Amino acid sequence: MIFCVLLIVFCSNATFAQETLLSAKEDYISCWKQPCVDVAGSEWSEKNPNGVGISVAMGTQTRVTDDQIKTVLTRDFKKHGMTNIKFFFEQNDAPATGIAFHVRGGTKGLFLIDNVREQVAGIAKLAANKNPVFQ
Repeated sequence: MIFCVLLIVFCSNATFAQETLLSAKEDYISCWKQPCVDVAGSEWSEKNPNGVGISVAMGTQTRVTDDQIKTVLTRDFKKHGMTNIKFFFEQNDAPATGIAFHVRGGTKGLFLIDNVREQVAGIAKLAANKNPVFQ
């Protein structure tokens, strides 16, 4: 009986956790310019100077899903006051997942899953700068 109750509680928590993930399915793009997501992220960020384009090249051997990446980075940026973000995903043929940030047409890094979250605070601050020199 106790086992059944624990199983129901665990399964309901797992279902709830899945429902709270943001979907990345509509963020996948393809284009003739390569690397596709970097070009799209830079172009979007030029038109949205106080926003962050996030390009994600999904690796073939990643342990993290696209929905998890979108959810975690969206939450991280919101913690730093940045809500004007746009994701661009593509399937990569390399084993690792690479993530780059685009602000005002420029690109910041190609980060791996291990250290991408450490960059969020600085990127959010850069994008939020309303000094006319940076517009």
